[in-house]
Amino acid sequence: MRNKGVLKKSLFVLMLAGSGLVMAGEVVIGNLQDLSGPTSVLGNAVTRGAEVAVEKINAAGGIKGDKIKLITADTKGNVQEAIKAFTRLIDHEKSVVVLGPPVSNIGLAIAPIANEKKIPVIGSFIDPRVTVQENGEAQPSMFLIQPTSVQFAEIIASYANEKLGYKKFAVLYDQSNAFAVSMYKPFKAYIEKRGGTIVAEETFTKADKDYRAQLNKIKASGAEALYVPNYTQDLVITVKQAKQIGMTMPMFSGLDAAPPFATLVGDPDAADNMFFANNISDKEPQLTEVRNAYKAKFNEEPINKAYLGYDKVTVIAKAVELGGGATGPQIIAGLSQIKNVQGTTGVITLSPKTHQPLGLSMVMYKIVKGKYEEIGRYVPESHK
Repeated sequence: MRNKGVLKKSLFVLMLAGSGLVMAGEVVIGNLQDLSGPTSVLGNAVTRGAEVAVEKINAAGGIKGDKIKLITADTKGNVQEAIKAFTRLIDHEKSVVVLGPPVSNIGLAIAPIANEKKIPVIGSFIDPRVTVQENGEAQPSMFLIQPTSVQFAEIIASYANEKLGYKKFAVLYDQSNAFAVSMYKPFKAYIEKRGGTIVAEETFTKADKDYRAQLNKIKASGAEALYVPNYTQDLVITVKQAKQIGMTMPMFSGLDAAPPFATLVGDPDAADNMFFANNISDKEPQLTEVRNAYKAKFNEEPINKAYLGYDKVTVIAKAVELGGGATGPQIIAGLSQIKNVQGTTGVITLSPKTHQPLGLSMVMYKIVKGKYEEIGRYVPESHK
């Protein structure tokens, strides 16, 4: 009789495994990233940072004894592929929480599904619409782990205008990309409110690979500086073509100008005079342990998105504890209680009203002849 009982239990376990159900003692975290498409540099970095965090937590016994299982799905940088992959992570792989990509278009697309299925997504998609609905209420299942595009753009605008004294700006951005649009509008509003002007506004779309016509217009516009809130691949094209037409004005951008941007450009004269805001400071001690573990595992230096991947898993582990369990609704409840969690990118507190971080500053850098120079943390007076 005992053998029959063991056999029945074994068959039951096999049935659970075959159906995609999760065994007890395991917390399944889905990881929705671009591994092979146009933003794969970012997606692979997030994934590797998350893997480092998972290994550390599991080595210490997991979350209240339950080990984390990380399952990654490739969006290929495509919204429709992302929707299918996200649905598969939830319905087949039984993920109870998902690491979202640093892509606002995809965040906007999966939000209704996450809300319906009550599966939280914690991402670095900074368009505020991903986390806050038109009625001002938080998207129930969507959480952000870095400053929103409004906060981010205002930090860059303040540094360029109030710190460095530039008054006349040109802007070149991808009008088909939610991220770029969300970074442009608050930048423009901040500059104009403080007496500055946007003297040239040029756009392109995802399919475009030649910006020289737009750059020539900007060069002739009288602008003192150029704001380029675009993806890394677009920035590489921009600086190379700007060099081709003899444009030398300073440029201002966001996280996508962080490493490996200058390496991808491959030309120190093109990757020059670029200011950007980053999540991390290489001089801050909390990065050391993660950097060393990352280098030991992958034999390369981590880029900023790797630290965001690490912090996402760290916050999820804390949310499971705060929410009292590892179901989607419990983790949502826990994420709404996140306060003063030390991450690699700073001390993280999530607002229960907006599901966005509170009080995170940014670190300003300048690229000079292909080399990164850290300026320091910066916060506009209006944010204090």
